[in-house]
Amino acid sequence: MPILKILGVILILGAGAFAAAALIRYEKRKIAVLAGWSDLIWYIRSQIDCYLMPLPEILAGADRSLLAACGCSETRPNLTDVYHASQLYLDKETKRLLCTFVREIGGGYREEMLRRCDYYIASLGKIRSKRMEELPARTRIAVAVCLGMAAMAAILLW
Repeated sequence: MPILKILGVILILGAGAFAAAALIRYEKRKIAVLAGWSDLIWYIRSQIDCYLMPLPEILAGADRSLLAACGCSETRPNLTDVYHASQLYLDKETKRLLCTFVREIGGGYREEMLRRCDYYIASLGKIRSKRMEELPARTRIAVAVCLGMAAMAAILLW
């Protein structure tokens, strides 16, 4: 009977460790999606600056890994599809910022679009650096909460 209890404790602690690893992976993916959006906006900016291409042509010529970094797996997406695909990894502030970018880009003069792209690249860079600073603390919290809850459940069920 004690062997079954020990196996149960090991399973519960393993589930807690798995939950902590999943939360840490999710936090890192949130940062990677922010970096992906910055890269995508930088790519859009360079295409507008060099070729003054319309947005559908820019996205059609974009590398699939660039779109995948934003969380989009579609083969011929538009910018709204990319935004919706990445919403799971965006917080409220970033959603608002990117929603505004998606609505604003593509209209106006070249210089205006370049200024908008520069603004959004800088804004996303600030948010990303803030998330990078918070990552170690969030990692410690995830490990402490998940393993603490698993240990508490194991003690209660003993």
